[in-house]
Amino acid sequence: MKFASRNRWIIVATAHYITIFFFTQLNFYIAPFGISILITGMLLSFSSLTLNHLQGSFSLIPVAFLIDTKTPFPFGSSLLTLIGLHYIAVLVRYQLRRESEGASLATALAANLAIYIAYTFLAAANLGTEGINAFQIAMNLLISSLLIALINLHYQRALIEILGIFGINIAQEQRQSR
Repeated sequence: MKFASRNRWIIVATAHYITIFFFTQLNFYIAPFGISILITGMLLSFSSLTLNHLQGSFSLIPVAFLIDTKTPFPFGSSLLTLIGLHYIAVLVRYQLRRESEGASLATALAANLAIYIAYTFLAAANLGTEGINAFQIAMNLLISSLLIALINLHYQRALIEILGIFGINIAQEQRQSR
């Protein structure tokens, strides 16, 4: 179990991949309604607030590369966005109690908003502004935020339980990482 404890980022990245796969499928089915759900802020929140900063960034790198393959933006833009937001969240978490459910939700919603803003500017810079519809972006952000508010706590608890199956006690490791 020492391998799992040192490499818990692999377990978290795998869980993030499964979550992204599920929401990619959901987005496929709701696309005819003009809705697209982005839950990357929720993934970033868990990695930034629960894992130590190095393990959290390791868990986000494969996620960022997966997102990069699905967007028309320059390669690495998602990596820079996610890692930048991750380290901002890590700096803020030292001011807050990491185990707080409210801090987790606030971080997830703020990160999701920042990701929407960054992707909107990337789209405007790389693709032009003709296809950007502010109302649709606002509706997608609202729907994504509501969904994150509903499932964030369950997602956090499920990942902690999954890590517990591998013998990783997050609460104990948080105290060791400080």
